[in-house]
Amino acid sequence: KVEHGESYGKREEAGGAPSQERLEAYAGLLRASPHNLLSAKALAELESRHFPESVAFAQSLPPSVRLLDVGTGGGLPGVVISIVRPDIEVHLMEATAKKVRFLEEITVSLGLAATVHHGRAEELARTALRGSFDVVTARAVAPLDRLAGWCAPYLRPGGQVLAIKGEQWVAELEAAASALRMAGLRVASRPDARPREDGDRRPLVVALERAD
Repeated sequence: KVEHGESYGKREEAGGAPSQERLEAYAGLLRASPHNLLSAKALAELESRHFPESVAFAQSLPPSVRLLDVGTGGGLPGVVISIVRPDIEVHLMEATAKKVRFLEEITVSLGLAATVHHGRAEELARTALRGSFDVVTARAVAPLDRLAGWCAPYLRPGGQVLAIKGEQWVAELEAAASALRMAGLRVASRPDARPREDGDRRPLVVALERAD
């Protein structure tokens, strides 16, 4: 099972200083890209919010899993996971060609072992990727009622979908009840409802697991 209780910084980043250097280089590549990979607001909050959240998420993952980041866009959280957790086999899935080219370029530039897949989740689920991942992640991709059907086909038995959501996760989860049943998923864990301490950058994660 995937645990989500670790605080940001509790576990050392794999690779130490080189990981920080790669994160800084990644930030520079995101900002230099002409493809509008992230909004201006997201770019402004890259180091203060989005990187810490992605690092905290990466640190919560179990060792040596095979992970697919669906709709990765500019690479959050998948590229960050590949940087700070080299023990994890990371696969990045993206449907937009210009974003795929960017991901291919930065994996080479940063020396990452991540594999990039070009295509829509519904289409690639009919390939050898189906049923081959321990963890499927998605961040700011779609509401849970749609996300469930896109991600579930990629899970191995015992695998989990880890959906990084916003503050409306409760309403999304309630609205997705029938979609989860159709996708063969059940809720394994949900975000902690207790107030957060200042500086807690753990993302809000809804964990879904195969019901069989």
